[in-house]
Amino acid sequence: MSSLFKLVFNFAASLLSKAGYGGVFSLMFLESATLPVPSEVVLPLTGYLIFSGQMSFWPAVLAATAGSLLGTLLDYGLGFWFGKPVILRYGKYIRLDERMLETTEKWFASHGALVVLFARFVPLLRTLVAFPAGFAKMDPVKFLAWSLGGVLVWDIVLIYLGERFSQSVTALSQNLYGAFTYIEIAVAIVIVLTLVLYVIRSQSPHVAGKPEGP
Repeated sequence: MSSLFKLVFNFAASLLSKAGYGGVFSLMFLESATLPVPSEVVLPLTGYLIFSGQMSFWPAVLAATAGSLLGTLLDYGLGFWFGKPVILRYGKYIRLDERMLETTEKWFASHGALVVLFARFVPLLRTLVAFPAGFAKMDPVKFLAWSLGGVLVWDIVLIYLGERFSQSVTALSQNLYGAFTYIEIAVAIVIVLTLVLYVIRSQSPHVAGKPEGP
């Protein structure tokens, strides 16, 4: 991993670690409420914190799933009570993608409750599916049940992959640490030699143009 990536990654991990399970809950709530918080980042990062011993697997899954369900219930309620015109009117303030919403609505009209389950595994559509369910006045108990199935699987898989990937990266970085150290030294030497050569060449015309002594 590059130094910049390590810096950003460690900073994000530090913030989430300090926030704890409440931070996981809050971020997943915001993501499911159609705000620009990617679960594809939050959940694997949670897996990394589990790997590093700062969190436990099932409490993290519980926090993520609870936040996701509460967020999607909020969107469902907005769709149920206010309808499509209001959602489209005010959705622009959170950059709601109208075309993606219409696509999700068509899927829901064609396939019904199954879309609530399977859309949870499709980026962008996973958070928008609550609105068409609300527009259609889908039974809230069924909506919650289908949502729980999809959300739970999604959260478990991404957190688990984050934990497993962290193990692989740690082992790989330990094996390659020495090699990268030598590479960095070699690059530094090349840069220094290039600068020295540049200085010599830039001065050579002046040296050649000096008049010779008597």
